[in-house]
Amino acid sequence: MPGILQRRRESNKVEEEFLVVSNSSVIIAFAMICRLDLLEKLFGRILVPEAVWREIAVEGKPGHEKIVGADFIHVEKADDRRLVALLEEFVDRGEAEAIVLALERNVDLLLVDDRDSRNLAKKLGLQVMGTLGVIALAKYRGLIPKAKPIIDKLVESDFWISRKLLEEFLRELSEL
Repeated sequence: MPGILQRRRESNKVEEEFLVVSNSSVIIAFAMICRLDLLEKLFGRILVPEAVWREIAVEGKPGHEKIVGADFIHVEKADDRRLVALLEEFVDRGEAEAIVLALERNVDLLLVDDRDSRNLAKKLGLQVMGTLGVIALAKYRGLIPKAKPIIDKLVESDFWISRKLLEEFLRELSEL
């Protein structure tokens, strides 16, 4: 995370050239606990490919209204359809489009939780962060005093995290 933080100004404002693409899971997780504000404060503008938008903007899906009303989330097309098709052999369409869009736009960060997608994105040279990383960054930046209450809300809203990973994460943040 230090590399990400070095590109920030001392205030909580985000430098305009910092580009972030997100898959659906991170956005849905924060929408379900009414904390999309953390994504906006940390990253400013977030790009999502069309397939991800179709996943997160579904009427009736948890957090739908908050997501559709979030003007910091911008939909862009992943142009390289051949690469999307190739990546779909390994990950789902939304994740494939997110990776391709991140590569095409030469973004600073890809937000994604799925392990296979994270590994693939890293192999392609992308820097990745998942929901827990966003929470840690929010704590580090002083946007939240503690991570545990946010995680508790996520778990209550059916966000799955292994007990071992949760304990390691909270220990790392000196909250356990």
